[in-house]
Amino acid sequence: MSAGENGKGKVLMLSSVASMIDQFNMPNIRLLQEMGYEVHVACNFKEGSTCSDGRIEDLQERLRSMHVVWRQWDCPRTICPVVKCIRALRQLWKLTGKQRYAWIHCHSPVGGAIARIVAHGRNIRVIYTAHGFHFYKGAPVKNWLLYYPAEKLLSYWTEVLLTVNREDYRFAKRNFHAKKVYCVPGTGVRTGRALHSNRSRRELCSLFHIPESAWVLLSVGELTPRKNHRLVLEAMALMKRTDVYYVVCGQGELCRQLRTEAGRYGLADRLRLAGFREHLDDFYCNCDIFVFPSVQEGLPVALMEAMAAGMPCVVSDIRGNRELLGDAGGCDDDMCGAVDVRFAHDDAASLCGILLRMMEDADLRRRCAAYNRNASARYDIHAVRREMRRIYGLSIEREFQDEDVKRAYQKSENHRVFDGR
Repeated sequence: MSAGENGKGKVLMLSSVASMIDQFNMPNIRLLQEMGYEVHVACNFKEGSTCSDGRIEDLQERLRSMHVVWRQWDCPRTICPVVKCIRALRQLWKLTGKQRYAWIHCHSPVGGAIARIVAHGRNIRVIYTAHGFHFYKGAPVKNWLLYYPAEKLLSYWTEVLLTVNREDYRFAKRNFHAKKVYCVPGTGVRTGRALHSNRSRRELCSLFHIPESAWVLLSVGELTPRKNHRLVLEAMALMKRTDVYYVVCGQGELCRQLRTEAGRYGLADRLRLAGFREHLDDFYCNCDIFVFPSVQEGLPVALMEAMAAGMPCVVSDIRGNRELLGDAGGCDDDMCGAVDVRFAHDDAASLCGILLRMMEDADLRRRCAAYNRNASARYDIHAVRREMRRIYGLSIEREFQDEDVKRAYQKSENHRVFDGR
């Protein structure tokens, strides 16, 4: 095993897209370096990312400045065409033959599958983070037929499986064969911080040509079918109000289609596609209600950030959103009278009703905002970092086989934040 600068081995951080490294794994890379490992990154810097080209170039420069070796890996986001997957497999096989990695930490269904096949052939141990299984209660049958058998088989070749919500954790514990399964909420968010907006509401409204007195709904996420932004447009059309505007921060394949649908609903002048935004505090501070209508999420960082920012949130009733908002659906009995701010991801009428109630009740918005801010504390970035240090310590470090050290980790109250229960 090739040693890093501090005498430890090399760890390969692997993802099908660069945005996964940028948005979810920079803290993990720093943590591994602090633990003495030499970190390499392989991902697709050229296509598939949810962030801008400029952001990807900045990521490459940041990795370089951190002395992280990064490589282009032509991994697709989907299994079709299969020829691209075969090409990615060959690239990774060649790379792992040249570099003797102690561990691979991989992400995303396709990238994770290719990584585990190669790692099994090379006898490299694997940590796999599942950012939301594609099979879940209510998922299309084709997802169960395609993804579930693959994940079950690959779990035999997985040393450590990390899930990001309790539903996936419980399912993996019952049905898969990874040696260790943990529940860790992504990278977490900075909770309890003061928001820093560079613009006032007047300035933001002026920038996007929105009347300052209007209601401004905000969504954050790539423009794809999974994010389901069209449902918000449909709900707005049902409102019969002209003072509601919709701002979406994100980029993606459906930009033109969303504009077309807005025009069809008579909302062309009230949809604002803001593109990819690195700094969202301007929007969290100055928009009125955060709407998250996704069809599928593992544990949505965008919703986590909006909650930590103290925004009232209205969300689709899916596992990742339920995980964050809790069984009360957005407000507990003491604070909000058990108001449920969740709607079925295909029910525009329900979304319309919840939004109208939110707009009509200032006290409800205030209480839901307070609930969200308090609930987000569980996902503080520092708590997540402690948990990842524990997991890396128990998994990658040779001390994992030392039962005394293992028991010491398990007894530490500081390292029992996310046990999946």
